Amino acid sequence: MRKIRIVAGICILLAVALAGGPVLGQAKEVVIKPVGNKVLFDLEEITAKAGTRLVVIMDNIATNPSMAHNFVLLDVRPADNAAVQRIGLASVKAGEAREYIPEDEAVLAYTPMAAPGMKTRVEFTVPPPGEYVYMCSYLGHYMQMRGVFRSVP
Repeated sequence: MRKIRIVAGICILLAVALAGGPVLGQAKEVVIKPVGNKVLFDLEEITAKAGTRLVVIMDNIATNPSMAHNFVLLDVRPADNAAVQRIGLASVKAGEAREYIPEDEAVLAYTPMAAPGMKTRVEFTVPPPGEYVYMCSYLGHYMQMRGVFRSVP
């Protein structure tokens, strides 16, 4: 009976892996890109399960050399424009030396800056259920290049 359970467990893990789902300990991946050379993300919403591991890959497909981008997850609600503005301005002040990431407790996770044609990534634990803002913190991009991150139970 024990052998049947072990074999059944292995079969389930194999089926999940073949179906493209996460296997025990594996993080789910989300790829986010700019819309060409525009200051916009191709994904306006990301949903993930609270407490799971998530990898966000910034795939900067832009071709304009001035279009560097990153992904920054904030502990800020989507309606809190004042907090997004405050963090966005602090990002500009943080500058290139800090990859436009301000020292602010609202910053939960971020990718390094990706120049056009580059990919960067970050792996983190999805925060508690709720809605959060994600944005690009490069030189004022936060005004247009942001989205809603939904953490679900």
